[in-house]
Amino acid sequence: MRYRGRAAAARERYLAEHGVNTFDHANETLRRDLIAYANALRTIVAALPQARKLCDQMLKEVRLAQALLAFASDPQTELATLLYTLTNLWPYRERPFARTFGFAEEIAEAIALRDEALRGVRLLARRSTQLAAEVSTCFANIAGLLEDEQRLLEECHASIRPHAENMGLTRKRLNLLIATVDARVPESLEQQLTLRAYREAAELLERWESGVPLDEEGVEILERCIEILHHAGVGAFAALAPARG
Repeated sequence: MRYRGRAAAARERYLAEHGVNTFDHANETLRRDLIAYANALRTIVAALPQARKLCDQMLKEVRLAQALLAFASDPQTELATLLYTLTNLWPYRERPFARTFGFAEEIAEAIALRDEALRGVRLLARRSTQLAAEVSTCFANIAGLLEDEQRLLEECHASIRPHAENMGLTRKRLNLLIATVDARVPESLEQQLTLRAYREAAELLERWESGVPLDEEGVEILERCIEILHHAGVGAFAALAPARG
């Protein structure tokens, strides 16, 4: 990755020569946390197209059920309303900023919609016509697809949630580094560049927390933070001796 290579060797030399003080530790821990967060996000970025594919298949089943119901001898208002409800799937709504703190709402939605699809199956079980059997199959297929979506979203949620819960501590560490460089590192061009880098990382994280598309852009934001921390941390705290107990 971009943040490895010569900078990694420089970091190792610096730590070997100077030891690890409170500020080095904060920088290194912050960097490791963000690497883990970025890896979790990559997992999600790879999984979300599968969720979209499941939703696409659900819409096909809904359209098939609607086409079948057009041949019913009497109005099927309740079933038609159920099918309409099942088209309101989260990937198609105007929500450009996906959640960076997990997928609890999407999971709850998948569970609720699956219950609705199974209600459709139960309603049709009272009827013995071929048409009812075909429409019931559509509802059963939708319920199965929603169960698959729920399972996929739960995996994504489990992947990102621990890192999201740790974001408050991540912010504190970054604020500590900014304050330390500003107050304790002797003023110089290098100090100003380091301070600017940490502040850029803080702005990027603030943007991340406000919500970014769960795609490669989100990964790039976190990787930029990692790169900043990696380069800014090398030698930034050389003048600060480890605290003595």
